[in-house]
Amino acid sequence: MGIKASGILLGTWLALATIAPANERYVLKYDAPAKDNLLSPTKGKPKGHGYIQTALPIGNGRLGAMFSGGVETEHLLINDITLWMNSKRGMDETAQSGTRKVAPEDLETVRQAYRDGKYGTKPGSMESISTKHLSSTEPLGNYAPFSDLMISTGHDPASVRDYHRSLDSRTGLGTVRYWIGDNQFTREFFCSYPHDVVAVRYTSDDAKLNLTIQTTTKHKDSEVKAADNRIILSGKAKMVQDDIEFMQIVQIDAGDAEVSPQDDGSIKISNASDVKVYLAGYCDYLPVYPSFKGRDYQADCEKTIATASTFGWDFLRKSHVDDVSSILDRCRLELGFKPSGLTTDKLVSGDGSLELENLYFHYSRYLQLSCSRGAPVPSNLQGLWNADLKPAWNCDYHTDINVQMNYWMVDAANQSESFRPFVEWTKVLAESGSHTARETFGIHQGWSVGLNGNVFGFTAPNVHGRRNQQAGHWLCQNLFDHYAFTQDQAYLEEIYPILKGAAEFFVEFLAPWKDGTLVVYPTWSPENTYLSKEYGKLNKQAYGASWDQQLVLNLFTDCIEASTVLGRDEAFREVLQEIIPKLCPQKIGQYGQLQEWPEDWDNPKDTHRHISHLIALHPGRDISPLTTKELHEAALVTMKHRGDQSTGWSTGWKTCFWSRLHNGDRAHKIYRFLTSKRAYPNLFDFHPPFQIDGNFGGAAGVCEMLLQSHLRSVNADATTIQDAAFVAYEQDPKQSNHFAPVVPDETIATAPYILHLLPALPSAWPSGKINGLKARGGTEVDIQWQDGQLIQATIRANQDAKFRVYAQGELSEVISLDKGTSTIWPPTR
Repeated sequence: MGIKASGILLGTWLALATIAPANERYVLKYDAPAKDNLLSPTKGKPKGHGYIQTALPIGNGRLGAMFSGGVETEHLLINDITLWMNSKRGMDETAQSGTRKVAPEDLETVRQAYRDGKYGTKPGSMESISTKHLSSTEPLGNYAPFSDLMISTGHDPASVRDYHRSLDSRTGLGTVRYWIGDNQFTREFFCSYPHDVVAVRYTSDDAKLNLTIQTTTKHKDSEVKAADNRIILSGKAKMVQDDIEFMQIVQIDAGDAEVSPQDDGSIKISNASDVKVYLAGYCDYLPVYPSFKGRDYQADCEKTIATASTFGWDFLRKSHVDDVSSILDRCRLELGFKPSGLTTDKLVSGDGSLELENLYFHYSRYLQLSCSRGAPVPSNLQGLWNADLKPAWNCDYHTDINVQMNYWMVDAANQSESFRPFVEWTKVLAESGSHTARETFGIHQGWSVGLNGNVFGFTAPNVHGRRNQQAGHWLCQNLFDHYAFTQDQAYLEEIYPILKGAAEFFVEFLAPWKDGTLVVYPTWSPENTYLSKEYGKLNKQAYGASWDQQLVLNLFTDCIEASTVLGRDEAFREVLQEIIPKLCPQKIGQYGQLQEWPEDWDNPKDTHRHISHLIALHPGRDISPLTTKELHEAALVTMKHRGDQSTGWSTGWKTCFWSRLHNGDRAHKIYRFLTSKRAYPNLFDFHPPFQIDGNFGGAAGVCEMLLQSHLRSVNADATTIQDAAFVAYEQDPKQSNHFAPVVPDETIATAPYILHLLPALPSAWPSGKINGLKARGGTEVDIQWQDGQLIQATIRANQDAKFRVYAQGELSEVISLDKGTSTIWPPTR
């Protein structure tokens, strides 16, 4: 079929696809309220799904809410992403890092246990010695809920008909509608980024509204007062040192209706037809190391509420919709399906569908924007939404994949604004981590960070010795990849000290192993066990784990490029180039697998959720079916061993892995499992329990199916991708199962990125289009396909750009575009 004819068919299909209501593809919808168990006096875990799995989220990156849509009582859970508890702040600069001061001889004792192979957990083992000498005893704390806002209607759920609850992932507007008799009642919800408020509106056609509005908090040290049309909540979140103070103002505009403050802090509204509620809330947190306080939260509450009240509902709503849709409309996936009319919970309870897969992608982009934007800290394990004083895994920042996974999709899915909180947090870690590097490891250049983080600069090794690890290299991978997409040199200037500091740490931290190669230790391969029959399931601490070695090479290469682009630190580049060949090679083991450790300890029956030793495949760039045949085949063996089904976030990662392996059908199989079997009714990721990283990992996998741009062309004259692309590992001629790191020279800084179009298109997605994907190198790409074949791609330059296109087995010459211009692929004839 010719390009012209296929284009006509595609246009006809797209026209038919838009006959349905324009937003239907992007709307989560339900015919019943959420299940509200949060304030139930019943102890223990509720049976089945509860509020967090069924309520719908809104957020502006710092402030967030979920709404239940309850008929008798609407329950809004309120969160501020900077509100933590049970930790310390305001200590001296060294103590605030959480580090313990380790004597050189104690560190040597720890390392000797590794060199002596003291496996297991018994006294004298790697773990016990590491716990004794290195692991922090300081409290990490946990993310905390802010408040609960309850709006009671007095309506009888049994009298309701035609109930509708929805969330538009394109506009960030939540809606509840139902009828009682001949009267329709409507609610609308949003959380404004431009004006920093949660806004709620209640209207009715003819019947009057009689509402009771009250707010509570789970923090015991708190007070609620009502006066005039306002409810003020003030309180403290308990800390081990220096409690966090917070405040919330709820302002009510009920028109001419009667508004009556009550002694218990609630407000009653009588005979209203239109009620608007504005909520502002802040705590005293600021990202200032080591005090982490200083915000005038009371003044900010007053100012925000005054501004919102002055502008009014219509202006706030329009500003919100314009703001959210302007970002989310940049990238649109359109798969070929006819909307079923099913509610979202019924879509999830089925066996999967194109409709659900399309919705899940857009919803994940909405969640990303809602929980990471304009705040000084990144999204956490639950994004922004948490109801518990003791949440699972502290609702913290795990640096062994989770916080990094939260940001894989940001640039590819064209919402780079969401990355800034990650940058601001990492700046704090670098400052704090310099103390941990010095006091724990005796390293006076650079910075170090361990497994778990909080909002108070905690960078020390984890409390358990088996979890001793470094994570600066992985965090820096995210930082540099953002530059790769944006090509923003001002940003590169900003992050370069962080990149260099991480590299400086590893320059000193790397140590020779028995074979003379340089390895990272103490470490582990998150969160996996080896030799478990001999030493137990907690035997995890190791040396030279493959993920570390891959990331160190990644970091050193990025530093070489960054320093070249910025024109500085030539001597340091040379140091890195001298170290790279000394790094422990990647190895293929006895089963043909890519080894997880320097020793061939892999168990082919191991189906562990972490597959950290494939970081060079994804999110790294150094293993590819196109450039590293042997390593690619070893990665396939590893993926076969690990299997398809896993926890939610691991399923998201496997979607990315199979996309990078160019197996679109396998990637789609995993993505369908994620969307239908690892999603709650509100599409939150089912780890279990809820962890938001699976949502973001799955959306990243969709981007990887349709466009990949991680390979670089270092040979402009080459006509094949195998000859053109930079290869980071080369086979050792003396040991064919060893692959040594390759030293990049300064030309890597100007090497064009290769835009691989439809690298893993599933056969289940025969026709469709995606607009606004971003590629590394500063370009943006629209792609259309029909009958599984590329019809056309439009490539736009956000910066002056040079790139090559790889599509349907052919590699283009280097293409140059000036900023603001575009080109079509394949070229028009």
